[in-house]
Amino acid sequence: MTTMIPRRAPELLLRPIDEEHAYAVNCAVPGSFRILNKVQYEILNAVNGRDPLAVLSMRTGVNTETLERFLIMLSRTEIVRFDDHFSVPQKTLQPKSLNFWIHTTNACNLGCSYCYIATLNNGKGMSEHVRNQLLHKLEETVRNRKIRHVKFRLAGGEPLSQFRAWQTFIPVARERLQQFGCVIDFSFLTNLTMLNEEMVEFSKQHNIGYGVSIDGVGDRHDATRKFRSGKGSFPVVDTNLRKLVLNGISVSVTTVISNQNLTALPELTRYLIALDVPFRYSIVKGETIDAVSLEAYLSASYGIMGEAIDIGWQFSRRHQFCDLKPNELGFQTCASGFSGGAIDVDGSLKYCHVHFGDESERSHSIFDPSLDLVDMIEQGSHYEDDRSGDCLKCRYRFVCTSGCPVYRVDQKDPQCSIYHKFIPKIYELQARERLNSLHKNENI
Repeated sequence: MTTMIPRRAPELLLRPIDEEHAYAVNCAVPGSFRILNKVQYEILNAVNGRDPLAVLSMRTGVNTETLERFLIMLSRTEIVRFDDHFSVPQKTLQPKSLNFWIHTTNACNLGCSYCYIATLNNGKGMSEHVRNQLLHKLEETVRNRKIRHVKFRLAGGEPLSQFRAWQTFIPVARERLQQFGCVIDFSFLTNLTMLNEEMVEFSKQHNIGYGVSIDGVGDRHDATRKFRSGKGSFPVVDTNLRKLVLNGISVSVTTVISNQNLTALPELTRYLIALDVPFRYSIVKGETIDAVSLEAYLSASYGIMGEAIDIGWQFSRRHQFCDLKPNELGFQTCASGFSGGAIDVDGSLKYCHVHFGDESERSHSIFDPSLDLVDMIEQGSHYEDDRSGDCLKCRYRFVCTSGCPVYRVDQKDPQCSIYHKFIPKIYELQARERLNSLHKNENI
């Protein structure tokens, strides 16, 4: 065994946390993240793909038997291997679940400055006729494809303006799909200005989730997210968000970072940590952003998260940056083009909701009797695999998946350099969280 030559994973990220600890993760293997002590870090640092165990033992001062046991343990999650056959995530041939953005309405009661919906306030909500056909097509697809899980993200416009229609649809859809052994989950992607007690009670009863858009605290939110009258929406959103949390309803917050609100990130970070809700910071797409300021205010925000970790806040369960997948990894950014798409108010299915109103984009109709929903996805547009050579070789390619396919520039995410700076920071904060947990358990 002393002649065995260990090799580090090509996608290995190995960084110190403090003077006594480090972390290691194979960025191509889910579940490989681990904390190392100082000696273990030095051993892994010494692995160079050339020296056998006997030489490594002399270099590190660790006996070969101990060295072998440690490296074999690391090989189980492919942090190292004793050959060159490192695995990478593979795209499955057929989807086992489906995920759809449902454009419930073009109408919205806000007039956000950066809204991308080309059809905003043009027409009304999805009709009962379209909803009935959607359910029929969904049943057909689930039955024929043996789909076991479906997720509907009810969006718009403002989807809560259509609450009564979906209040009827949701229990019927669940009952219909249950007969085929399929579970369907629903969430409202909302500005959260129209919430009432009836919606709260229905959401509790039927386990409905909420995705809420917040751009900052107080005036910073109101600068971009106003009612159409010009009045700010934050006081209403804050009240309703706290109501969802108080009632134990699943809720997460999404913030689009732009030049208009990036200086507000530290204050917003403290606000969201105090509420203890999951939140996602994404960078505005389709427009430029001050890269120097973005890095500075993101760094300040992650510093605040680090302080919160030290007093027990669960970073790994509460925060996501853009579309990065540091724990689950993946072969593409979202479900579009493989197991999902976006369904417009008229029943047309497009690759992404940003394509609504764009007649040049390929689409199919749920009223086409010759195609099920998976057929429509397969025969629709496909942007997901259009990636640069740099992306295909990058250590982080399964963490970032080249970003949103629709907004790539030269086949890569415009924020690539930001990701390279902050992916190690995200893993570092997870390591601090894990280390704090280990120390706490040692004291029990």
